[in-house]
Amino acid sequence: MINVVGLILLTISGGLFAQGASSLKTIKIADDQRKYRLFLPAAYSANNAYPLVINFHGTNGHPDKQAELSEFEKLAEIENFIVVSPLALFKRETDGPITWNVNLKKGPDDVLFIRQLITSLKQQFSIEETRIFATGFSGGARMSSRLACDLSSIIAAIGPVAGIRYPKDCKPSRGVATITFHGKKDRVNHYYLRSDSPIYWNMGVEDAVSAWVENNQCQSTIQAHYSPSVEIIQYKNCARNADIDFYRSTEAGHTWPGSPKAEKLSEYGLGKTDVDLPGSYLIWQFFKQHPLPKIQIEP
Repeated sequence: MINVVGLILLTISGGLFAQGASSLKTIKIADDQRKYRLFLPAAYSANNAYPLVINFHGTNGHPDKQAELSEFEKLAEIENFIVVSPLALFKRETDGPITWNVNLKKGPDDVLFIRQLITSLKQQFSIEETRIFATGFSGGARMSSRLACDLSSIIAAIGPVAGIRYPKDCKPSRGVATITFHGKKDRVNHYYLRSDSPIYWNMGVEDAVSAWVENNQCQSTIQAHYSPSVEIIQYKNCARNADIDFYRSTEAGHTWPGSPKAEKLSEYGLGKTDVDLPGSYLIWQFFKQHPLPKIQIEP
């Protein structure tokens, strides 16, 4: 039997660099000039409809760094989908790092930004409307969680990495399929809520996952080990196919599983990366299985 995951990873790590076009673009949202990195696969044709993956960088990050961290563009070249990586603008403090306005504070409206960005992209490119997805790392994971709350009629599924949230004001119009990853040794976004957790980190990971399980009306649970240190908890029989896959690592820190930047993340003090856990590939496979469900019209 061919190991498809291994084959994909070998193809990516073996030097197949994205042949499509990647460029930094600008769009005006309210009074702000917002930037985003756009990747189109080489095979793009206006005659076909393509899935869209929105890939959010973490706090103090950049779309270019997120592209390197996740390698989603290399995967998009192989699998034929479009990737857009927005740039954050919000600052919690005047001299603080840029991040995403997840809690909808005074400042740039990032939900409006993404809503209008999607509208603009749909006008320019052939995008499959039932296959618009959001993923992200850390602060970007929190932003993808926010979109599941506020744009659940547009975003088909989410893949938060090291930062899943369920905001107190979260009011999705449906269950949103979710795949998420978190390490128990995360020193930034703590697995369990602690007294020294960041101010924005107001619930533990299991509480956030449980809130999505309740929202998605999942009826059954399957637990298994992906590897000795990684457990996968799958919540099934959810309303309208809104499944949840939760990869929980006993060893991982604040990292992106399977990232080629594992050594660099470790040097920054962010902890161990599960290098044999192909996060981006698993997210994409999950996305492919969870398009936006059709609206059921009552007779």
